[in-house]
Amino acid sequence: MTLSAEYEKLEASINKSISEHNPRLDSFLFNGGTLLALAVTIAATVPWPDNVSWLPRVLAGLGAFLIGAERALNFGERWRYHRRLRDAYQSILDRFTLAVEASGVQRDELLAKITADLDQIRRSQGDIPNGTPLQG
Repeated sequence: MTLSAEYEKLEASINKSISEHNPRLDSFLFNGGTLLALAVTIAATVPWPDNVSWLPRVLAGLGAFLIGAERALNFGERWRYHRRLRDAYQSILDRFTLAVEASGVQRDELLAKITADLDQIRRSQGDIPNGTPLQG
């Protein structure tokens, strides 16, 4: 198999890995949850009429629940995890493109470094915060 064919196969695999590390959902849950927790906590402090005197307690409880959920599920760290891995995979792709264009010893050195880095990134796949560790 030629280096070009190997590159295409590896590129497809890395692009698949990049797409698996889309940080949008965790970003939305972290940032949206924080904003919502702030909003309901602020709303709980507003003077309410007597006929809805129960509402501040419900809002305060909701704010506490949202903060607790973020602490337990750690959406912020998961968001950073996905960004970190997506960027690491993109860096591998960029460096591999340069390695394909290099020649001789320089190419071999670049490919060896890229292979080691890719192995390290793949091994960190199971490190997602609050995730189940990978076996094996």
